[in-house]
Amino acid sequence: MSRRKSILVMLGVLLVGATVTAGQPSAEAQQVIKIAAGVPLTGPLAKQGQEVANAVKLAADEWNKKGGVLGKKVEVLEADDQGNPQVGVAAAEKVAADHAVVGAVWGITSVTCIPVSEVLERVNLVLISPGCTNPKVTDRGLKNTNRVCARDDAQGPAGAMFAVQDLKAKKLAIFDDGTTGPKGVADEVEKKAKQLGATPLRYVIRSGDKDFRAILATVPKDVNVIYASLWAPDAALIAKQLPDVGLSVRMIGPDGQFEPVDYIQASGGAAEGNYVSFLVPDLKKIPQAVGFVKAFEAKYGPVSSYGPLAYEAANIILEAIKKVGKPDRAAVRDAVRALRNYRGILGLPISFDDKGDVAGGVIYFYQVKGTGFEQVKSITVK
Repeated sequence: MSRRKSILVMLGVLLVGATVTAGQPSAEAQQVIKIAAGVPLTGPLAKQGQEVANAVKLAADEWNKKGGVLGKKVEVLEADDQGNPQVGVAAAEKVAADHAVVGAVWGITSVTCIPVSEVLERVNLVLISPGCTNPKVTDRGLKNTNRVCARDDAQGPAGAMFAVQDLKAKKLAIFDDGTTGPKGVADEVEKKAKQLGATPLRYVIRSGDKDFRAILATVPKDVNVIYASLWAPDAALIAKQLPDVGLSVRMIGPDGQFEPVDYIQASGGAAEGNYVSFLVPDLKKIPQAVGFVKAFEAKYGPVSSYGPLAYEAANIILEAIKKVGKPDRAAVRDAVRALRNYRGILGLPISFDDKGDVAGGVIYFYQVKGTGFEQVKSITVK
């Protein structure tokens, strides 16, 4: 065979190999099934994000101990979105390109969840969010996007109801940082507070600033409640700085403050007596959650935020893969959306509606007591 002919044959073999690789899953994809865990793993929200990733890994470990799913080992692909839309989209593109990934547990920040879901929608990859609460997450008609948490148009009104009806507030100062998630909650609080006859005042801070006393000094002294629609680090600073401007007033915050280290400890005791709403009931009071809490805390430390919701989401995806009988992205996506009355660790049946929202809308209110949170009330918004 001539040298030229040999080279041509070799090129042909390489081209055929490239075609096979591009059109078919790799050997690794055929041997394992991956679930992506997309969350902030670095930056100010890393603690909450890491809990999500750890909860997904715990679910995968438990399935692997039972033989995996469809006889394949379950692996978790961590994707650091940093709570940043641009970073999240880049991470989602990498996840979408990995043929072994069949589902994603993604998001605690709605501003990131929204563009990420559009990337995954293009490749039929199902997404279940444990913490993206903005209505736009599921109001865009995407087939792949679901959430196991209540929406802001349940959490915001519940916060206003708690402030006005339970704390008897007549004037509320409402803070947000201008981003999609916090602003969405704040808008809902304002709207409901007006309906209930209270006077809401709006303020916007820049997340990441270290001194909020200038804007806090403009809050009228007759304000009864501050609703801080902010993430835990910013809320902790505000709680610490309120006395410096002569304000002695209770704060209420949404799910992003349900974090004992980043909120309670970071406030240096200033958060004592404040209130935070969250998306799951007190796990200590749910018999079905005992095993999860024990297993998680033995391996990763205290459960403190979105871990239980992420664990449910991972198990729902893996159950859907098992039901479908093959790692087919579109089929798994449709099986998840069709879910009805899944019973996991939360003590409540989980079903998704046509948008991908979880049925229900119960919001749980906790009060800061010592180093932790104590559940004091639940409100159902219809």
